Amino acid sequence: MKLLLTLILLVLHVVNCSAIPWVQKATIGGNGRHRALGIAIGNKGYFGTGHVNGTGVDISYKDWWMFDPASNTWTQKANFPVNVHGAVGFGTNTRGYVGGGSSLTNEFYQYNPVTNTWSPIAPCPFNPGDSQGFTVEGKGYVYLTNQLAEYDPAINQWAIKPQAPVNFGTWSCSFSNGSSGFVKSGTNFYEFKPGQNTWIQRASFPGIMTNGSSAFSINGKGYVTCGYSAGLSNVTDEVWEFDPGSNNWTFIGNFPGTNRRFPIAFALNNKGYFGSGTNGTNFNDFWQFDLTSLSLNESLTEETRIFPNPTNGEFTIQLPSVIDYQFPLTMEIVHTNGTVIEKQVVESSVQHIQLNNRIPFGIYSVNLRKDQEILLTKKILYN
Repeated sequence: MKLLLTLILLVLHVVNCSAIPWVQKATIGGNGRHRALGIAIGNKGYFGTGHVNGTGVDISYKDWWMFDPASNTWTQKANFPVNVHGAVGFGTNTRGYVGGGSSLTNEFYQYNPVTNTWSPIAPCPFNPGDSQGFTVEGKGYVYLTNQLAEYDPAINQWAIKPQAPVNFGTWSCSFSNGSSGFVKSGTNFYEFKPGQNTWIQRASFPGIMTNGSSAFSINGKGYVTCGYSAGLSNVTDEVWEFDPGSNNWTFIGNFPGTNRRFPIAFALNNKGYFGSGTNGTNFNDFWQFDLTSLSLNESLTEETRIFPNPTNGEFTIQLPSVIDYQFPLTMEIVHTNGTVIEKQVVESSVQHIQLNNRIPFGIYSVNLRKDQEILLTKKILYN
């Protein structure tokens, strides 16, 4: 029997928590909704507008909220001038720009976060809506079908740019890697290069999402998340990464929250942020996508040691140096029924554990937790 348990342990020992880069953050202020707008201005995120229509009554919003990633808090700011959904927006280091959508034609407004005020700017050459704008080198871009317009905040003027080779459909999404803009519509995927003033076809999108997705870019790569497939009721949780350097798409896993369409997304400090949307229920949850956490979890999975294993009641957890900045952590010993039967604070990379016959013999999970996030799970045999 002891030999059998040891063999089971050898199998379970290599089964760890998947490296998950998603962490749920503070709930977005205001009501749950979809077809809202999310943009980054400097190192803060902003969310607002959108609508609900599940009861058959269309209710649009104009509230405007600021997210501070340092404190993980939302603060309500001055309302957008009109109630609207499907608006288009983009942000620079100092200002946000929002316009179009259901209640506007080509009108656009500038948001100043210092004075917390909205003011009109030059009207867009066409009437955009239900798409994501993007920013490249301080200039904003919005599109409609195959039309593209560039806004220069320095002179408060729009300029028509070359037409795209295809018509981008409603509820498409886009992102910028800093030097180019990328637009996904269905399987069509194109790059606009402002420096060359031209469009380039890139690798077709291979996922199941038709549209209704959102996108953001971190570390030069783009990420397309959730959306619907073929019909509005068929929502998904797929997450795809696009690497402009290799012109390749990679499926990187599933969003851990609820499947949805029409969410918002933006990036701050090389972290992606994602939330709201609907699957019939309107959401106001909010999530962070952090590849640094992914690297941390991978290091923990590969380098953490628990010994001796099996144990007679005393064992040592040895952690990699990459974890040092995360202390204090919490170590939990969890029964197979999910009950936490031992909990200790971990404040160094070497932690000695003494069970002293406080728990029955058996196979247990050892969880390493930072606040609400489980960073690692390993198995240990106590006999």
